[in-house]
Amino acid sequence: MMQSHASRSIKTHNKQARRTSFPLEGVRLFCLSALPFVLRAFTLNSNGGIHMLELIPFLLERLGIMIILAFILAQWGPTRRLLRQPEAGWQFRVLVLFFATYGILSNYTGVKVDLAEFLPHAWLEEVDGTSAIANTRTMIVVISGLLAGPLGGLMTGLIVGIHRYSLGGFTAFACTLSTVIAGGVSGLLRSYWRDRLGSQALLPVCLTAFLMLFEMSLILLFSRPFDAAVELVQFIFLPMTLINVLGVWLFLSIIRLAAREEETVRAREAERSLHIADLTLPHLTRGLHIHTAEAVAEILLQQTRAEAVSLTDQSVILAHLGIGSDHHQAGSHWTTKPTEHVLQDGQVRLVTERLDIGCPVTDCPLQAGIIAPLIVGETTIGTLKVYYPHAELLDAVEVELIEGLAKLFSTQLALGNAQRQADLLKDAEIRALEAQIHPHFLFNAINTIYALCRTDVEQARTLLLELSTFFRSNLQGARSTKIPLQKELEHIEAYTSLEAARFPNRPFLDIDLAEETTSLLVPPFILQPLIENAFLHAFLNEQTGYVGVTAWCEADQLYLEVVDNGRGIEASRLARLGREVVPSSGTGTALFNTAERIRTLYGEKGQFTITSDGQNGTTITIRLPIEVRKENQHAHLVD
Repeated sequence: MMQSHASRSIKTHNKQARRTSFPLEGVRLFCLSALPFVLRAFTLNSNGGIHMLELIPFLLERLGIMIILAFILAQWGPTRRLLRQPEAGWQFRVLVLFFATYGILSNYTGVKVDLAEFLPHAWLEEVDGTSAIANTRTMIVVISGLLAGPLGGLMTGLIVGIHRYSLGGFTAFACTLSTVIAGGVSGLLRSYWRDRLGSQALLPVCLTAFLMLFEMSLILLFSRPFDAAVELVQFIFLPMTLINVLGVWLFLSIIRLAAREEETVRAREAERSLHIADLTLPHLTRGLHIHTAEAVAEILLQQTRAEAVSLTDQSVILAHLGIGSDHHQAGSHWTTKPTEHVLQDGQVRLVTERLDIGCPVTDCPLQAGIIAPLIVGETTIGTLKVYYPHAELLDAVEVELIEGLAKLFSTQLALGNAQRQADLLKDAEIRALEAQIHPHFLFNAINTIYALCRTDVEQARTLLLELSTFFRSNLQGARSTKIPLQKELEHIEAYTSLEAARFPNRPFLDIDLAEETTSLLVPPFILQPLIENAFLHAFLNEQTGYVGVTAWCEADQLYLEVVDNGRGIEASRLARLGREVVPSSGTGTALFNTAERIRTLYGEKGQFTITSDGQNGTTITIRLPIEVRKENQHAHLVD
């Protein structure tokens, strides 16, 4: 075992050594190969010719132009995106075109070399048969291959090489061939460079030096007359190698700098997003309403560059803070077309002109903004609108931040809805279980059955079955989010049978359900608490009570209605019931829980309304979207 482990360690060490030594061995090999050219080049001016080092300032001038242009483009957002994802479709083609244009520009701005002298033209359009071009073309092709891969490098090399061939000169073919090969080879080494050496410049620098040596070899091999080719290579080899190697190093340094800047910006924005999400979490998990929307708008106004923040639901403005708050007020209907479009299609909208906002107030200060949807499940329940005084402030970073925050807010709302639904269902479950084991309820039900065993055995047997049904319905309903209306009906009948046996003068219950409604799905315990509430609070002692339950379908909606002829509800309490717990002898908890469950389960598609004139009974109407259970047992919502 120890020997095997040692063997693996040696192999791993050898692999790492080979990976590390590859560029270093390449440096040694290059130095040995280039030594004859270097020694010969330094003796070139022995007969009064121009020294090769005099070529370097002109090449540096060309390189400076290319590097300055590269630095400017690297600060441009689209260029950074191209360099970050070069393999993605059209971006790959644009990147190839980008480097091909760079390479062609390098051809045009090269230094014309005519044997023992050079002619530094500002712009080369053609080269005669006795001349060549000293330029930075290899630098561009190498970088293209390392960033765009084999295909990208080969395509760039082919385009730039063909253009170089069109300019002419006795080295045209050799330069074209070396350019194409340089693009392909650098592309093949892309994965090695990225996976093993990361963003280190050692491999690109060594690769560029080798490719320059390879180009000189091709010039000696294919260019004629041979004496002129030898003299040219001795003159341009060292300056071109130095400039191209320096160019590769500078170009990659610019790319690394741009990447680091972008990473820093993204890290800061991510930190800011998480900080904002942390601040808004306690509010949005309570739901989207006026109080939570105002708190979230206040946080965003402090944490972003926005001049105004607004949150809406599907119909009204919930909160608007900042500029324009004098006429964009909470509770008023939103009047802008972009908001309507976002609510319809769930897509982010950028508004860059005041007219696009659509505010009817002529001096409204809102000039530009971002409108993002707040989506829970598959429903857009509202919008997040962030406004700015000028469209110039809508940069990519700000747009990405607001879009990301809208997604985080949607997740927080969904989590809050799920938690509230779980809490409400748990509360309904607890209330049902309390009814099961409540000492008075259970004791009285058993006592009633016990008494009937002496006088009416058949009725006692029936009540035992009803008690069993009641217990079973409670347990089944507590484990389900939706049950058929027929199951809810069985639960109601069991409850009323037990209550009627204990209190013969209980109000009369009349149930009238349309046949097509019995199989439709409803939340469990949605009707029984309402009937119990009517029994307990709607009637005076001397009243002859009546409670009616009806269900029908209309326009793809299921309607459930509970009606009583009791004393009614005064207007002051009626406005609050179903919206909050009302402090009184009957706190309205059952009504509030039922209404809140409908709101969280169905949103705008569900409705819970209470009507009463304060004297002649109360009507509670529930509207739900029709929902049926298919054969695969998954609920299906009918729109």
